[in-house]
Amino acid sequence: MKKIISEKAIKCCSLEKESLMEVLLACDYGTTSIEDRHLCYRKAAKESGTKARTCILT
Repeated sequence: MKKIISEKAIKCCSLEKESLMEVLLACDYGTTSIEDRHLCYRKAAKESGTKARTCILT
């Protein structure tokens, strides 16, 4: 049976998840208002999604 996602892609996605968690933690402690936190979360999610798509395509 052929693997659909390579091991390299899985490792890349795992690293990206760790990176996203760190950025979200920074958003929690680095913002003072709910609106700023929301914008930080959105930016982090968008960037992480782009990186994750790149991981999957490799």
